[in-house]
Amino acid sequence: MRSSIISFIFAGFIASSAVAQDGPRSIEGTVSSDSFIFQPQYWPNPSVGLLDATGFVAGDFDSFVPADDQVLGRFTDPLFTGEGRYRIDLPIVPRGGRLDLNGDGTAALGIFTLVSAPNLSSDSYLEQLEQFGGLFSILIDQQTGAIETGSLLMFSEDGAESFPSAWGDDGIWFTDDDPQQVVPQGWSVARLVADGGVTIETDPRPEINTIEAADAASPDFSSLGYVEAFDALIDHLWTHYAYTEFRNVDWDAVSARYRPDVVAAADADDAGGFYLALNDMALSFEDTHTAVSAGFLNQAINTAKQEAELSRFGAGVGAEALVVSDPDAGILPGDMILVSRVAEGSPAEEAGWTEGTEILEINGMPAHEYLASLPLIEATGVAELQPYLRAPRLFSFPDGAEVSFTFRNSDEQDARTVQLTAGDFMVPFEPSKPEKSTMPIDFTSIGGVAIVSWRNFSDHMLSKIAVLEEALQIESETGSTGMILDLRGNGGGLVELYQVMASYFFTEGDPMPEQPFDTWGYDAETGAFVRLMPTDRTLYSPRADLAFTGPLVILIDQGCASSCEYFTQHLQLLDRASVVGQHASLGAGGFIDRINMPAEISFQYTAMRTTFRNSDEPNLEARGVIPDVRVPVTLETLAAVRNGEDPVMDAAFDVIAALSDPRLKLTATPWVWTLAATVDLEEVEIDAPEKYEVTFSDDGTYTLQADCNRVTGNWTLEDAMLTMTPGQATLALCPEPSQGETFARIMASANAIDFNGDDLFIIVEGDDYLVLQLEATE
Repeated sequence: MRSSIISFIFAGFIASSAVAQDGPRSIEGTVSSDSFIFQPQYWPNPSVGLLDATGFVAGDFDSFVPADDQVLGRFTDPLFTGEGRYRIDLPIVPRGGRLDLNGDGTAALGIFTLVSAPNLSSDSYLEQLEQFGGLFSILIDQQTGAIETGSLLMFSEDGAESFPSAWGDDGIWFTDDDPQQVVPQGWSVARLVADGGVTIETDPRPEINTIEAADAASPDFSSLGYVEAFDALIDHLWTHYAYTEFRNVDWDAVSARYRPDVVAAADADDAGGFYLALNDMALSFEDTHTAVSAGFLNQAINTAKQEAELSRFGAGVGAEALVVSDPDAGILPGDMILVSRVAEGSPAEEAGWTEGTEILEINGMPAHEYLASLPLIEATGVAELQPYLRAPRLFSFPDGAEVSFTFRNSDEQDARTVQLTAGDFMVPFEPSKPEKSTMPIDFTSIGGVAIVSWRNFSDHMLSKIAVLEEALQIESETGSTGMILDLRGNGGGLVELYQVMASYFFTEGDPMPEQPFDTWGYDAETGAFVRLMPTDRTLYSPRADLAFTGPLVILIDQGCASSCEYFTQHLQLLDRASVVGQHASLGAGGFIDRINMPAEISFQYTAMRTTFRNSDEPNLEARGVIPDVRVPVTLETLAAVRNGEDPVMDAAFDVIAALSDPRLKLTATPWVWTLAATVDLEEVEIDAPEKYEVTFSDDGTYTLQADCNRVTGNWTLEDAMLTMTPGQATLALCPEPSQGETFARIMASANAIDFNGDDLFIIVEGDDYLVLQLEATE
């Protein structure tokens, strides 16, 4: 446990007297990174500035730095297209917290860190999560939060404050055993060296650069030969792949299985063969995040991919398969495989197959077992999805292959077995999914329900936030009954963007925890994966007027991956959204890194994993997001899609209707009487509101506390008209002043009701009070 000597004050501070300024007037430097994610796509609208770091020094990472405690600079040479040079002009006296490191009782030392990050909210400051999503001038231990090395900018008001001159015997900065040195008045720079030394500089224009940990750079094996690069890849994955234990990966066995293919590719100088070996290895892990990619213009690789696919699956029998899933009927994915379409003049049609024909066996093997033997078209560890990601190859074979099928038509009791010859028999295209917008983000409104859809969290980031804000603005003006977020086919992307977009569905009074999951990263010192330091930061809508708190439904499918899944599961775990879909999501849990390989090939793998909080259980990997409402996969739902309908969207509207039912709001919480308005529109505050409470039960009964008396009865709600019929009641004489008799009388009549946020309004007729306001207690 660190023994802190810090007296730590967060307050906006403006000096009333001049401060000597013999030190820096401005700072300059370079923002850079060797991580693959440091590119314009993931760093839109980059900002650079100084953040109040007094909290970091004190070990507090649970708070965000207010806008007034930030000093933004400008890039003098742009990122990515230039050298990423910046300049920040320093204020004469900065705002922000002050520390007392010399123990004299006066907190007069400000400490700041350089930060550069994407400014997703396009504000004139870094908003909430943006402050922690970039590069700094210091390195922080990801397990303990201790500052390890780097540069800090300091401001001393009186020239009497001290700062460590080195770390003490514990090897940790800012603890009792640190030797001290005096900080000159005004601005200065502290350079914290990794071996524990500190120098303080007062140059008028010091150079401060962003820094990153040595292992933050993405590996690059592109200059090696195929075999050498493969061996280096295996060595790296052996220690850095996040799910080695979870998947029981034997790296010796993996190398023995795929290295001969790599050697053969190297001997033949065959880039395509090298790609196929790496791709087969990546697919074998059944990890969505682990994948191989190459440039679209690489002819050798494209040819190898095409030839490999055609040699195994280049011909067919003229039919399309449907993997049925209907949990309500007890049919799980893989239990039943039906023919959904048959091409005219194909072997399948000649054999008597029709829509609804059930496939029982293929080449003498039960259909579900044969399906399980096929390679996935996309990697996933989610068991229920694997049949769907194999089904497109179920009726595909090498050209001329003789294949035996045992099947049963829907109008027949007996099964039949036929021998079919695979050939060039194409099934004409028909959509199997509802048509989606090609726009990066789209917004519409149907029947008072706002529908927003976007295809990923990785491009057009500023546009996505702008359109979401526009949708929320329209929603707030029109008062929609709910919102549907259609994330089907959303392939994921930047974690920070998912968190920023999710924050719009929370208020400052009821915020969203930033980290509902634990994150694990590789620690070179221990040679193992360790749990990174959790924080208790919370997020809420960057614009309070746009926070949406109404009914929310998220649509997912097997194309929802990575950040799409985190977004969905985050809101689902907080009971903020209901999830509707036909399938679980893809199960891509964790954070990725990419390794450059020869032949312009990139090998992507899961470098960090996540688990449920305070658990070793993966929250998404090989699990996915499980829908709260399942829509079956049947011939009927498929036919509906092909007719232009959307059964999943229809189910979402049903959920919105149920969540919007005022009966649910009434029964969700007890209500206390807090305010009333007279017929003269005079507001009357209710003393001791806890004495006036009503609870509506699902069974149509209510319990009402009217000061010292208690009333029970029945209630109904029709067209916003609440009728309460009292039953048994106590008749005690309550001490004055009491509103018990008034409360019981008004609530026992038929009154119109309305909701506004967490408040219930009772509109009264023929009484001294015109409106009663009740607040939710839960």
